[in-house]
Amino acid sequence: LQRAIAHTGGELLESVSLFDQYMGEGVPAGQRSLAFRLTYRRSDRTLTDEDINPVHQKIRDMLEEKFQVSLRS
Repeated sequence: LQRAIAHTGGELLESVSLFDQYMGEGVPAGQRSLAFRLTYRRSDRTLTDEDINPVHQKIRDMLEEKFQVSLRS
């Protein structure tokens, strides 16, 4: 997942890191909850929501389509 996120994020996505995994109450059997930190950056200017939102949505769409993940936020 991490490589797919990094590839889809393109040049604005500086880094991707998995910071939490959970299996247990509230998560269906055979599944796990994963949380990733995504850092977006450009060296020449400050990014705006208008810059980041389309890239972030592209990543979300890819995860749902390619890996059939269920996104909570």
